[in-house]
Order: sequence, then C-alpha cells, then structure tokens
Amino acid sequence: MATYGHQPVEKPYDFVPLPKDGVKRTPPAGHHMLRPGLLQGSIEGELIASTPIHIGTGGIEVGKEPPLFKAHFRSGGNAVVPGSSLKGAVRSVLEAISYSCVRVQSRDTRRFLPRAFEACEITGPSTSLCPACRLFGAMGYEGQIRFADAVLIKGGFRYLSVPSLFPPRTDARLYRDRNGRVRGRKFYFHGQPASGNLPLEVCAAASVFRLRLHFSNLVESELGLLLLALGQGDSPMDLKLGGAKPVCCGSMEVQVKTVQTRDGTSDALDWDSTGCPEKRVRWLAAARELVAPESLKALQSIWAPGRPHTCPSLPY
Repeated sequence: MATYGHQPVEKPYDFVPLPKDGVKRTPPAGHHMLRPGLLQGSIEGELIASTPIHIGTGGIEVGKEPPLFKAHFRSGGNAVVPGSSLKGAVRSVLEAISYSCVRVQSRDTRRFLPRAFEACEITGPSTSLCPACRLFGAMGYEGQIRFADAVLIKGGFRYLSVPSLFPPRTDARLYRDRNGRVRGRKFYFHGQPASGNLPLEVCAAASVFRLRLHFSNLVESELGLLLLALGQGDSPMDLKLGGAKPVCCGSMEVQVKTVQTRDGTSDALDWDSTGCPEKRVRWLAAARELVAPESLKALQSIWAPGRPHTCPSLPY
C-alpha cells in the first residue's frame, strides 16, 4: 500500500506466484500438418463487458465533448477487440495457471527471475516448449491457436474520464519476495472504474462481442487448459484486457456457446449454460496434468466474484 500525504492508497492488483515445480516442457505438435489422433476445431461464443472496455489505437482524436480523446480500436469501421489483444489476455491467464515460462520480461524481471522460468527458445527440431508456448507460440514457432477479431454486436460507445496512467515501476521492492526473487505474475482486480481527467472512448458495460477462435493439433489436456483460461472451469473467471486495466476497466465475461472438434470425422458439441456435457468434464479433468494448483487458486482469489474493488483515482 502506498501513501500520498496522509491518504493510504491500496494498489489495485496482486501477484500469482510462480509454480514451485518450475516449468514443464515437451516437444510441440507442429503446425505444418494436421496430425491424426489430435484435436482440430473451433470455439465460438460471446464476450460480455462487465466494465467499460478500451482498446487504444495509440492516437488522439478530435471531438466536441470532450474536444480531445483517446479512441477505441476499429476495424472496417466497426468497434472490435483485436484478436491479438484477446490472444494476449488469454495467454497471460493460461501462462499463469500452468507450468509455463515467463514469456514477456522487463529488464528488472530478467534480473530477479529464477532461471527455470526463462522464456522458451527454439533451438532445433527436438526443442521442447512449455504449455503456453506450445499453444500460443514462441519466437520461431507459430503456435496452435488463432483468434479472430471480436466484433461488437450489441452496445455502443461512450466517453469515460479516468486517471492518467504511468508505466509500472518494476524495480520497486514490492515486485520481489523476501529472497529478492520475482513475486509472480501481476493481475489487476475487477472493480468499479476510477474517475479522472483523461478522456477515453470506451465500449460501455454490457456491450457484447462475438468470440471465435480456431485450434489445431491439441491433445485433450491442452484443450481443457484453454477452456480453463477462458474462464470455463468450476470457478468462473472474467478476463481483464485493454489499456485501462489499472483503473478497473476491461473486465469481460466469456460465454462459450459451441466447441467443435474433429479428428478425421466431424464431431460437434453444443454447450449451453444449463448443461454439463461429458466431453467438457473430460477435457477439464485432463487439464489437471498441466495446471499449477496453487497458481490457479491464487488467480481465482484475485478475480473472485463478489469481491469488488474501487480503483484509486490518485497515482499509486
């Protein structure tokens, strides 16, 4: 907790610890051909905004009220959550809850990160990769999952003024444990957005986006791990994405409607909120071999429903 003047400011995030058993790497299936016995298919559904969503373009636009604002990303004139943003958000969850490396590292992270968690590298045909790098890719490896842009299908824009945001100070002592090692992966709380003087164009809460992704050459444990990272486990979790996460924007519920898989023959699974399909149970059960239980429990605690937070309007 930081203090400005006499006012304590609670930080709107916590850390998911790195797995005690380190990183577990196995050879990837490859993506140059579809392999018999492995799963190919797609997942479709909807993303429902629990709080305002802002995916920035990096530019400032001119309006009437407010006269200047940071615009939300569009594609073909439509508001979207880019596939790359969605892929990054889901990867960060999957990486945190599994025996995976720390792929994105700042200078300070590299200094204090245990060697076991260094990023995977492709060194030859027999290279082994962690679960996150097998599914989402690594330098020199494309990965097994492709996200389409999530197009807005319900809802619209509004303006929201939030506090000014600053880069994280990863050299601060609070990022390290008592032994001087990285405390873990940082995740922001869900909560009530803070107010400030920085105008953003956002998609309002309750906006709905179409979810579509494709996968290839997955084993059942990997498909189960992907569904778990999408918040489809026994303890549902909303995703956090976008540039306004530190001020409690960017919370999205994932509703998976259908999972289609095939291995030589067509196999479709219809999935709704009232059912508990046998295959869903089997895939999620298979994922246990890839899941770091303590890390999963920590993230579920950070994102627990009914645990509202109010993001600070002051710098922290």
